[in-house]
Amino acid sequence: MAIYLNNNVGLKINSVDISSLVSAVTLTQTFDENEITGMGQSSHVMAKGLEASTLTVDFFDDWAASSVMQTLNSAYGTTVACSMIAVKPTVSATNPTFSFSILVNNLTPVGSGGVSDEAASSLSFTVNTVVTQSYVTAF
Repeated sequence: MAIYLNNNVGLKINSVDISSLVSAVTLTQTFDENEITGMGQSSHVMAKGLEASTLTVDFFDDWAASSVMQTLNSAYGTTVACSMIAVKPTVSATNPTFSFSILVNNLTPVGSGGVSDEAASSLSFTVNTVVTQSYVTAF
């Protein structure tokens, strides 16, 4: 079993590497379940439908040029390319890249936190494409 410390995950949104400002990230791959139960069945029968994945990111707010808030603000309301890797930077047979597009449909431009806390945000984005996995595409 390959166990790794989750402290070197790579995340690019719209080709901008925001990895150093991310404190947690989760890509949840799911799909719709379409009911295909026929007469005479004694239980529901389901078939795989369309992919319906989400990306959840916790990050520190940074308004510097080409940083996280500038990237998200310019992408607000649009679909942009996104890529991830579990351990930066080398792609291998045990460390693939994941590619997909996200709809940037929400922002917290001021962030959250109290007095003396760092400005941070936690956002979930709808994945608008199938998540692809590659063992050769560079991060």
